[in-house]
Amino acid sequence: MRGLFVSLADRCERVTAFLLTVLMGVMVLIGFYQVLARFVLHDSSPWSEEVLRRAMIWMVALGLSIGFRHGSHICVDVINRVQSAAFRSGIRGLVFAVTLAFLLVLMVLGIDMAWRVRFQSFASIEIAMTWAYAAIPVGAILSAISLTAQFLTPPDSVPVNDEFGGLACQE
Repeated sequence: MRGLFVSLADRCERVTAFLLTVLMGVMVLIGFYQVLARFVLHDSSPWSEEVLRRAMIWMVALGLSIGFRHGSHICVDVINRVQSAAFRSGIRGLVFAVTLAFLLVLMVLGIDMAWRVRFQSFASIEIAMTWAYAAIPVGAILSAISLTAQFLTPPDSVPVNDEFGGLACQE
């Protein structure tokens, strides 16, 4: 069961990384168009700013899950350096439980927020605000999956990207 869940998390991470790559490429193209329209064509493009803003929201929400999977979010590791291995393991479990509870609350509140704004649209583009607010529960769900997989996986087998300081709180 553990292996199946970790496999699911790995697949979610690959899809998320692909989506982030595509989203970043689209943002670069739209940003280039916006600069071109404003400074070369002397014509403002309000829709491009709206799209860039919403794309950045989605990038943060999706990127959060990859940070959890690699254990690269900031941590306070004073307790890890002072106490016994059993105490560190207990603290790790407590931090996991509190973070997972926070992500689940974020998911529920995000769904509620997305539902409340379903009839509103952005000023410059006729797209429902729900699409921007949907990033909150989607990011929370993917982050909960990644966090759980990172917790279930032994520290030596978690995918670590040393460039970004992976597994910051584990020895």
